[in-house]
Order: sequence, then structure tokens, then C-alpha cells
Amino acid sequence: MESFAGIEARWVWALLFSGTDGVLEDPKADYGGMLERMEAQELLALMGQVQARLKALGVELEESRPEPVRLFIDRAYNIRMGTPDGAKLPLRPLVKALFILFLRHPEGILLKQRELFRQELEEIYAVISPNTEREDVAARVGRLVNLQDNSFSEKASVLNARLEAILPEGVAEQYKIQGYNGHPRKIPLDPLLVTWE
Repeated sequence: MESFAGIEARWVWALLFSGTDGVLEDPKADYGGMLERMEAQELLALMGQVQARLKALGVELEESRPEPVRLFIDRAYNIRMGTPDGAKLPLRPLVKALFILFLRHPEGILLKQRELFRQELEEIYAVISPNTEREDVAARVGRLVNLQDNSFSEKASVLNARLEAILPEGVAEQYKIQGYNGHPRKIPLDPLLVTWE
């Protein structure tokens, strides 16, 4: 019985070498197992040819996007990626507190109203950094919610850059704090992909 890859190779050749009427012809030669014997560069070149041929026939292929990674967050606000035992997402305490706050509020937060989240942020930060003095927690969070201070923008930029460096290419955008002036800032990740343990 012919392998699945061999069948794919036959149809790729049929697509490439059929007439311009768009009708696929079964190739005369036996191409079974051809894909298994091809090197990576040859396969990439073949894929490019197939995409060009499909485009000429009026068929647009949807680009496959990487799937977002599920997050598991425990009571100590450790963030694990993929599975409950997966790798921890390494973030500095105040940056992590900001990330947790936005994950807890998928509806978004208006920046001019961030003072309303001071107590919640202090509670999150105190759990993440239990050895930090209460006064220091209040002072650091106070800067984060102060409209005259640039701390929020700095921490959001650090978070977004860190996510870009850690997460697979094309996935990080779903985890970043995003938004426009006058509109809520939010993380566009589907809340169903966040498990609170």
C-alpha cells in the first residue's frame, strides 16, 4: 500500500504539471515515497512552487498560525505554560503583578482609571513578593497607578518585550497588553486559555 506521503507527492506533482484548466491529472510515473527522500531545502522549494501554482489557479491558502499556549496560574501566582507542570514564565515581581491584573480583567482597564485597581494590585504583588515590606509594596504599586508617573508604561513595555522573547513567534501578540488612548487596555488572550488553580 502506498504511504500517505507518497500519495501527497503524487498529487503535488499532478498539481504542478497539470494543464492550465485546473484539472488534475494523475502523473504517469510512480512518485511513491518521493517526499521521504527529499531534503528540507527541496521540500521548501516544492512548497513554494505549489503555492504559486495554487495562486495561479485562484486558490488562496490560509496561513497557519501557531496556537496560543495555555497558562496555568496557581495561588502563589506562579505562571506555567502549556501544562500545570510546564515551564514557569519568568517575570520580575511587579511586571508579573501587572500581567496577572490584566489576565484577571479580560474586559480591559482604562488607564485613567487604574487607581481603582490599587488595592488589587497590592494584594497580587504582596503574594508574588512576600518578603517585601508593606510600605515598599504600597510605594511601588502607587507609582504604577499614578497617572503622572511613567512606571506603568515602563512595566508594560518590559512585559511585552519579555513575552516576545519567551513565547513562540507569532503567539506573543495574544499575551501582550494592548490598546489605544481612550479605550481599555487589555490582553486579547481567550480567557478560557487561562486556568486559575
